[in-house]
Amino acid sequence: MALEFDGKKYEKASAHQKEWGARIIAELNLKGSERVLDLGCGDGTITAQMADLLPEGEVAGIDASEGMIGAALSKERHNLHFRRLDINDLDFVEQFDVVFSNATLHWVKNHRRLLRNVRRSLRAGGILRFNFAGEGNCYAFFSVIREAMAQLEFRSFFAEFEWPWYMPPIDDYQTLVESSGLYKMHGSGVKTPTGIFQTNKR
Repeated sequence: MALEFDGKKYEKASAHQKEWGARIIAELNLKGSERVLDLGCGDGTITAQMADLLPEGEVAGIDASEGMIGAALSKERHNLHFRRLDINDLDFVEQFDVVFSNATLHWVKNHRRLLRNVRRSLRAGGILRFNFAGEGNCYAFFSVIREAMAQLEFRSFFAEFEWPWYMPPIDDYQTLVESSGLYKMHGSGVKTPTGIFQTNKR
């Protein structure tokens, strides 16, 4: 089940996410004619920034949240389009030169399926660039929560509990990327708030 967000509130409370996204866009070195897919586009602010850099290209933003897409639609123009779509249901085939995602994919549990779907959506030589929480994110917070969950008075309530996110060590993700048919993964940010992963389609 997809998480639902208030897109208008997110526009006002996502300064850090937008800062991370703007930095990653600058590092993509876009030429101006690429077709780009933004996974988890949120309110569309970062997606629109990419469209500004692509006068001869196009950007498609997807998000599972109706509230987010509702906020994003007002930013649509000739080279910028939004669609409500769960990331788990990607259905594109060789349409994009770049697949981009910022501060979203830790909410996707099955990255084996994600990488397979992203690989299918990329053109030959295409690039994917993911920025999402990796191992060590919010370490102190999680330590306190785990300690509380383990206490006798609470333990039974969490017997079948599963964390709703995926925050992998970079070595594990490298293995996953290689098994998906992608290659040349570059990663940083292990044990920091975000992990940054970039790789290419064979």
